[in-house]
Amino acid sequence: MSLPNIPDITPRITLKREEVIHLLLTSVAMEEMSMSHIMNTEVEKIQQLLEREDISLDDMLRLNQSMERMLRNIISKQILLQFKLDHILELEGKSSIGDGGNTIEEGSASIDDDD
Repeated sequence: MSLPNIPDITPRITLKREEVIHLLLTSVAMEEMSMSHIMNTEVEKIQQLLEREDISLDDMLRLNQSMERMLRNIISKQILLQFKLDHILELEGKSSIGDGGNTIEEGSASIDDDD
């Protein structure tokens, strides 16, 4: 048995800086929406448990632990998303410094340099 022949595929995707920033912002918004859906699902779990008549303390404690884990994960994700958003806003600031939104040369000095 031989390996399949895979053609040399080199896709060329050309995006302007502004389009990249919009895509990055969209990705942050999509992740935020996903987390809201997860939180909504957790709320529905709580509602279903509370509607039961034969609810036990162990059931409630297990649900509480599950909710705590989920909220910790969501908070961690929120922190990462905040970092991502800060970096995107940094990119946006750099593009407004450049000439008409074109890319800035890699070797250019930053504003914070005290040299």
